[in-house]
Amino acid sequence: MSKSHEVQNTSSTFATLLHVSDEQLNIQDPGFYFSSNPTDIEAEIDANIAQLTQPEHAQDYICRFPARAQLLAESYSYIPQPDFSPCGELQTYLDAVSANSISLVYASENLLSPSSFMGHAFIKLSENTQDPGHAVSFFTEVAGFNLPKIMFDSLVVGKEGYFMVSPYRESLEHYKGIEGRNVYEYQLNLSEKDKQLIKLHLWELKDTKIDYYFHNQNCASITLNLIAISNPDLMAHRRDWLSPLDLIQLANQSQMIEQASITPSLNWRLRAYGASQTDAVKQSLVKQLSDGALEKSAIDEDSPVEQQFLTWEFSSALNQYLLETEEISEASYTDNARALARYDDQFESLAVDLSDFKNPLKRQKDAQWQIGTRWDQQNDPELTATWLPASHTLKDDNRNAFSESSLELMKISVSASRNALRLDNFTLYAINSYIPYDPLFGGWSGKFSVQWDRGTDFAERDNKRLFVSGGLGLSHTVNNAVQVYATVDTELSASSDKVWGAFAIDTGLFSYFRQDVKISLSANTVWNQYADSNFKHKASATLTYLGLEDTAIDLGAQYADLAELHETQFNVMFRRYY
Repeated sequence: MSKSHEVQNTSSTFATLLHVSDEQLNIQDPGFYFSSNPTDIEAEIDANIAQLTQPEHAQDYICRFPARAQLLAESYSYIPQPDFSPCGELQTYLDAVSANSISLVYASENLLSPSSFMGHAFIKLSENTQDPGHAVSFFTEVAGFNLPKIMFDSLVVGKEGYFMVSPYRESLEHYKGIEGRNVYEYQLNLSEKDKQLIKLHLWELKDTKIDYYFHNQNCASITLNLIAISNPDLMAHRRDWLSPLDLIQLANQSQMIEQASITPSLNWRLRAYGASQTDAVKQSLVKQLSDGALEKSAIDEDSPVEQQFLTWEFSSALNQYLLETEEISEASYTDNARALARYDDQFESLAVDLSDFKNPLKRQKDAQWQIGTRWDQQNDPELTATWLPASHTLKDDNRNAFSESSLELMKISVSASRNALRLDNFTLYAINSYIPYDPLFGGWSGKFSVQWDRGTDFAERDNKRLFVSGGLGLSHTVNNAVQVYATVDTELSASSDKVWGAFAIDTGLFSYFRQDVKISLSANTVWNQYADSNFKHKASATLTYLGLEDTAIDLGAQYADLAELHETQFNVMFRRYY
């Protein structure tokens, strides 16, 4: 086999070890490369082979870049297999960390934390599926809530990135126990050679300087690079604004996932299992568990066995909740656990099938663009366009999310009329989270945003303002398809010549119908929104069709009333997820 042919067969995999995509370097550390132009993969391979075949450099090269050495030895017959035994620290790592099983892990989003409001992705290395093994994660430190600075540093300046190999149990406890996030594990279908290369490549990244960028050098993009070692075609997505949700969906589309499992958080278990219990049963269980004396009749043995099992699961979760909130002692918790253990044999053959419930693989992609039109009775129709590079809106399909929510980062909306092209809105950061309130466990709903807006409710009024808004309230699930909410909001606005505050009451409803139709209704009253001491009333309704792949269509109407001004607007919007 000729050298050129051998290089051609090796270059795509070698490019993943270099973190090169679209002829761009994703790692800027000069010590990571050996040629003057690392984006020329063949030239970089030659430079690496020169290091590997020179006796004075070979062992140092093997200890620093074991994955490259392994790949080159497998690709070229004249290169001997690398010997890792003289590499003390590397050999210790290889002995301590097993990679017989590699899983892609997704920790669901936490909208209250700037470092994790889009979730987190990392890989798990273990001996087998039962072994907790090790978590390998790329992250950066995010401290405080100065969102403009966090976004500027993450998008423009770059923040220092860190690779960490830690016991998987610690990561699981952090995400599930401390942050209350569901943790999904997706075991990957990889060859033994690829597993070994990934394990060796992690060592190569240990001492490499990697800057963290929120949009193209985050936990998802680095983890994508790792699993692309076995599927280099994935590197075509390295240019995208990639989220952890995007990553697991790409792995699924590439048929790399062979098995999935979920470790639910305590909050999820309480709400999911509690949904099947009546208020009377809940109150009775709380009293019995609080007294540390769970009665034998606590689980109704006359009910269907499936319902008994759900009551048992709910009781176990409730017992843990009472312990963590310090409403019961360790001794009471132990007594309750011992009483619940009486049912272990009875329910041994039962399990809750979570494979199709709140499945993140079924959620819509984490970026979208929108194009449409709006019109009213007084003005010509306008064309509108919006780009949301990261996350989702309240009009999206949230049936596979933990709750109805939105997260909008760097959203830009523009409109064009016959005479002008205008910037309507720029949203730096906006969240809405409507977690249904539970009488036992609480659950506040809320919102927060930082935006610039020109005021489009009244076309003849140009109300340009920069504002920060927030609200707090409650949400209630009427049934499986209907959810209502109400919040009390405040705004702090600034224009070119003044600063003022405003107050609002916001109410709404979400409802899902058959045939993938979602209805969103809202009504709000704002005092002093435009620094005029007037009340502004607005009501809106949107019908969204979600039945098309990666596409949604909105039909909307709204009525706004401000002092002597009245306006009815209609809009049609085509949205594309990517």
